[in-house]
Amino acid sequence: MTELAKTPVSFSERDFRDAMGSFTTGICVVTANNAYGQPIGMTVNSFSSVSLEPPLVLICLGVESPRSQAIINAGRFNLSLLSNEQLGVSSHFAAPGEGLAGEGMVALGKNAAPFIPNSAAVVECDMEAQYPGGDHIILLGRVTDVHTDTSKGALLYFRGKYRKLDGEI
Repeated sequence: MTELAKTPVSFSERDFRDAMGSFTTGICVVTANNAYGQPIGMTVNSFSSVSLEPPLVLICLGVESPRSQAIINAGRFNLSLLSNEQLGVSSHFAAPGEGLAGEGMVALGKNAAPFIPNSAAVVECDMEAQYPGGDHIILLGRVTDVHTDTSKGALLYFRGKYRKLDGEI
């Protein structure tokens, strides 16, 4: 395989961030147990389903975050797709620091990894693979269980602000 020549860019990092922020995303918290068995989490918006057979999802975690390595080392993780009532949860796990879950913030899934109760959906995963992705690590998770609460609305992120759905068009 030949390496592609790097094309110089004519835009700033801010330009790129603004363009990517124009894509509305859901917000989820990826949770796992750290090496001490403590539940940790981090807010992510780089999440996607990959495959139905086998059921696979991907998330992207910042390389610089110590939480990323703890989640990778855990071997299994859960994704809580946050509801529009969980802005505080998103903010807690987006803050710098260890990302420890506060008292009563998590419950254990069937895979013994923590998840955020009252989320719109929970996706339980075993680590399938990881790939380098610039300043992020791309994690591929094999889905082992799912839970969905269709009565919950989604927490969204668009142009640097949290949003919620305002009906169908």
